[in-house]
Amino acid sequence: MSHADASIAAANCPQCRTAMVHVAIAPHPVVRAMQRSIYLCSPCNRTRTYMVQAPAAADSVAAEPKLQHGRP
Repeated sequence: MSHADASIAAANCPQCRTAMVHVAIAPHPVVRAMQRSIYLCSPCNRTRTYMVQAPAAADSVAAEPKLQHGRP
């Protein structure tokens, strides 16, 4: 796991200091090279959004399954 993956995987609530749950990843509305990671703190019922660099396009294309159109 890289440093960027570790920072996405864990976040603490700034108010109560408990571990927050990672609930969503969304594209950044303006900068295509960034993505929004959204976390939820259940005790506080608060969300936090962190902007992180999106994975390279080649990595995301390789991770997606190839669709077959009925051809061998």
